[in-house]
Amino acid sequence: IREGFKIAIVGPTNAGKSSLLNHLSNRDVAIVSEIAGTTRDVIETHLNIDGYPVVVSDTAGIRDSKNEIEKKGIKLALDKAENADLKLIVIDAKNIDFKGVLKELMDENAILVVNKSDLLKEDLNFEIKNYEHVLISVKNNLNVEDLILKIKNKLKNKFITSEDILITRARHRQHLEQSLNYLKNFEEKNEAEDFDKAAEDLRLATRHLGMIVGKVDVEEILGSIFNDFCIGK
Repeated sequence: IREGFKIAIVGPTNAGKSSLLNHLSNRDVAIVSEIAGTTRDVIETHLNIDGYPVVVSDTAGIRDSKNEIEKKGIKLALDKAENADLKLIVIDAKNIDFKGVLKELMDENAILVVNKSDLLKEDLNFEIKNYEHVLISVKNNLNVEDLILKIKNKLKNKFITSEDILITRARHRQHLEQSLNYLKNFEEKNEAEDFDKAAEDLRLATRHLGMIVGKVDVEEILGSIFNDFCIGK
């Protein structure tokens, strides 16, 4: 949760991986070109999806290459895929290249993304349909929202637990109780349309949560240290 949910975009060259990264980021993070093998190194960008921090990595296109630099980039791509919480395996709908190592990467933590659907003139390959997939067109912004929804569902499933959470530190428990009290006050004042006071209760609730996750100022940290620990000169 602190470092971010790791998503790796992998696939063959010219499948639209960098275009997808730019689309998700709403900015030009990666260079996009029709020349195969443009991306050599791993390009990362930090996003926020439904309140979850996410690190999306664009990787080098996977293919047989004799170029030493490109081969190192492909190795980095495969390493990123292995260590990712979620893999987006992007392939070209018109020139489907889904075999070997890409097929091996397909598991419960992978989504097959069939891009360039605007160029598709016939039904998808029957074998591809058997995998969890999304048919999209980054160029025409087609079904990209469906892909984002699938990513959100994967995120939620990763962080949902049926077990009770054990609060082991008294300080954390106190801040959570305070936050809960302010949230209850917020609901009451919000229903009574006393919005100014309701907003203040909401601010105080988030402040107590901030004290748990580390969003506090230096003076508060020093105050806590001198209060909780015996410190000599």
